[in-house]
Amino acid sequence: MKTNTKKLTLTALFAVVALIIFIVEAQIPLPVHIPGLKLGLANIITLFMLFLGGFWKVRDVLLVLLVRILLAALIAGNPVGLLYSFTGGILSLLVMFAMKAAFKGAAIPVISVAGAVAHNIGQIAAVMLVWQSASVLVYLPALIAGGIISGLLTGFAVYFLFKTHPKFIGFLGGKNDIR
Repeated sequence: MKTNTKKLTLTALFAVVALIIFIVEAQIPLPVHIPGLKLGLANIITLFMLFLGGFWKVRDVLLVLLVRILLAALIAGNPVGLLYSFTGGILSLLVMFAMKAAFKGAAIPVISVAGAVAHNIGQIAAVMLVWQSASVLVYLPALIAGGIISGLLTGFAVYFLFKTHPKFIGFLGGKNDIR
């Protein structure tokens, strides 16, 4: 299969898998109800793609992220959620990319936690702009705590995927240089 066809097909598959994870995750009840608090399991795909390397670039990760956010908002019927997810997702990707570039030896779970916390901060910032109120900052400590937990879960999931499936990583056009 030509590289461009393979990459296009895999990009579409990554977007679909991320969307399916989002849909499944929406069915999982959390023990506490805090607006905006989620496990963030769909971010496994974003983080995985960010570390794939090879012929995968940040623009590919951004494309999958944007497609997932747009389709998830359409499926959930939540146009305002689109703005919150978009803001959080972009900030998260920027932070994870910057950390990966700046700290070459940084562990995947550490970068994942930073991305999850950045996502929550981006969402709160978007809510503050829409509502023209800082009252939502009261949720920030709980969201950051949730971001740390979900970031660790997501980060370790991706780390173990790289460690246990090197042939799969190669098939996807990536390189396995995870320590």
